[in-house]
This record gives sequence, C-alpha cells and structure tokens, in this order.
Amino acid sequence: MAGAALVREASIPVTAHPGVAAGVVSNNPIPLPSGKEELREAFDMFNKMSQQLSSSYELLENRVADLTQELNMVSAQRMQELAEKEKIAEQLEGLLNVLPGGVIVLDSRGFIRQANPAARDMLGEPIEGERWMEIIERSFCPKKDDGHEISTKDGRRISIATRSLAEDGQIILLTDQTETRRLQSELSRHERLSALGQMVSALAHQIRTPLSAAMLYAGHLSGGALSQEQQSTFSNKLLKRLNHMERQVQDMLVFVKGDIPLNDVITCADLQQGVEEEVEVLLNPNGVKCQWLNHCPTHLLRCHKDALIGAILNLVNNAVQAGSTEIHIDLTLSAESSMSFSVSDNGPGIELSLLESVKDVFVTTKSQGTGLGLSVVESVAKRHGGNFTLDSKVGQGTCAKLQLPLAQLTQSTICEVGV
Repeated sequence: MAGAALVREASIPVTAHPGVAAGVVSNNPIPLPSGKEELREAFDMFNKMSQQLSSSYELLENRVADLTQELNMVSAQRMQELAEKEKIAEQLEGLLNVLPGGVIVLDSRGFIRQANPAARDMLGEPIEGERWMEIIERSFCPKKDDGHEISTKDGRRISIATRSLAEDGQIILLTDQTETRRLQSELSRHERLSALGQMVSALAHQIRTPLSAAMLYAGHLSGGALSQEQQSTFSNKLLKRLNHMERQVQDMLVFVKGDIPLNDVITCADLQQGVEEEVEVLLNPNGVKCQWLNHCPTHLLRCHKDALIGAILNLVNNAVQAGSTEIHIDLTLSAESSMSFSVSDNGPGIELSLLESVKDVFVTTKSQGTGLGLSVVESVAKRHGGNFTLDSKVGQGTCAKLQLPLAQLTQSTICEVGV
C-alpha cells in the first residue's frame, strides 16, 4: 500500500489534470487516480498533450523559419534597392559635375546649399554657404542691353531660370550665353554682309530716281523767274524726294548695323508724339487721314527711339504707297507686361500667298519698292524683344502690328524718363 501511495504521490505533477493543464493553481487537493485504469488515462492524456505541444512547437518553428526567410528576402531586396539608389545618386552627382550649365540649390532662407563646378566657375568662389543675394551683388553687373540675359562683372552673358523645390528652397539654372550671343551676332553680321551687294544695287536704283527728280526741282528753283506758287510747289516736291532718300539711307543703316542699343526710356505718349512729328510729311501730300487711339500713354518702353519711330514710319509709308485713304494707329496693352502698336489701313490688301514672304529682304509688291521696309521693321521688333505680325485681307486692307515689352518700373527707369 505504501508503494501504491508513493506512485500516486509521484503522479501528482505528471498527471495532466484539466486544472493544471489550463494553468489554474488551486489550494484544494487534487484527486488522484485510484486505479490502474485512471492511471493509464492520465498517461494517455499526458501523451496527447505532449504530442500537441510538439506539433505546436514544430508549427511555430516552421513559422519562424518562414518569417526569417521572408525577412531575409525583404532585407536583401532593400539592400539591392539601396545599392541601386546609391548608384543612381552617384551617376546624378557625376552628371551634375560635368553639366555645362550651372546648378545652384537654395535653402528656405536663401542660402546656397549646393553648387556644381560650372556654377562656381561662372560666379567664383566662395559660393556654397553664401546668401544668393550677396552672390548677385558680387558677381552680376546688369547692363541696359542685357535683354533676357544678365551680364556679369567679368563680361559673361548668363540666363537664369528658377524653380521651386518640393521641399522648402529653390533650384537655379545658370546658362552661359556669351559664346552663343557672339556667334549669333557674327552669323547675323555675315548674313547682312552677304546681302549687302544685293542691297546696294537695289538702293542705287531706288535712290537714283528720287535723286534725279530732286536735281530737276532744284534746277527749276535755281533758274529764277518763278512765281511764288511755283517756288512753293517745286520746294515741296524737292523736300519730298529728299525725305524719301533719307528714309532709304536710314533703312540701309539699320539693316546693316543690326545691333542697336536700347538706351532710351520713353512713354507711349512720347512715342506717339515722335511719330506724329515725322508722319505729316507722308500724309499731307497724299491727303491721307490718320486717326490715333492711345490706351496706354503713361506706360514706359525701353527702346532705341529713332529706330522704333523709323520702323513705324515704314508701316505708315507702306499704307500710303498702297493707296490707302485712311490709317488708324492704335496703342494698346496686349498683356500685363507688353503693348502693341498697330497700323491699320483701308488699302487693297495683300494676297495670302505673299503675306509671309513680304517680310523677307528685297521682297516687295510695289514697282518702286526696295523690299527693305518690312525687313527693317521685323529686325527692329526682334531687337526690342518683341515681334512683328501682318494680317491682311484682299479688298479690305492690312493691319501691321508691333508687340513690344514694357519697361520695368524701377527707380533707374523713373530717373531716366524723368517722371
């Protein structure tokens, strides 16, 4: 009996009693199996729970192995992506270093966070860590004829483009246009020189006719024995021929010179007054009526005043020579930063097939035309940063329009115009 009791006592921690298996600890005595059948059942239950525990542990081990494998795969994938990103970053940095254009990155406070070698070459050292406004004051020296570029103190012409970054800050792209502008100027000069022989031949023919007429009228005037009315008639005709020759020579000079400085700052009212003073010589002898409409008299233009007035006179002269009896000249704001100067007539108009070609050099629809007038107008418009367009309908007339950028209202422009 003592042996049986000992077996029962030894079976207490081993027996898979439901309370013990569930983790429940109680102070009440646990009933012990009283027979062999109960002991066998207890051992069977223990074996079952051991098998379940082994199965659960095996499942857990398999799950841990799967998760470890997945983690290793994700980690390897992340490492590969990181290596690829580092490779791309190195390539981008290499490209940034060899770019011919300057790249500058600003932070939210306007300090230069990063600059590539081209930017350092254009603007000099030091540059990184400096305020962008201080670099502008140190390196740039704007000139009146800069146009869309800005001159530096060492003579370069640089165009600047800015973009906002997704985070705070800006990226600035600097492009050195010095050599491009020099080559463009040289090419333009060669093109003008190549056309010079053709132009001289045409001008010689055109000047010879009014010159012969002027000499004839001058001969009549010097002969004496003329009435007051005859003297006045011959004087007016002589003046008309001389003015015609002057315009031809002026067109030739503008075409050959090409590059004209934009040193004048005038209001649109000043431009109107300048044109009105010159245009009477064209209008009065032909009895042509001219109506003005100026919607922007106080707005400012940076221009070459004489060249711009000469171009507008060419448009008026074309309208007169086309047989127009009425001309409308309008000055309007075409956009927030530009204005348009249009000359409309009631002449016969221009054929659609000729509308584009009439602006080419030496192309004319008039028997006595040189083909320079509209070419000079387009050249002057481009030099002022604007454009020149023609709109015409046969039997209804022609509208020639110059669109020009307005001058920025700064302290220097205010001083130049004296307002």
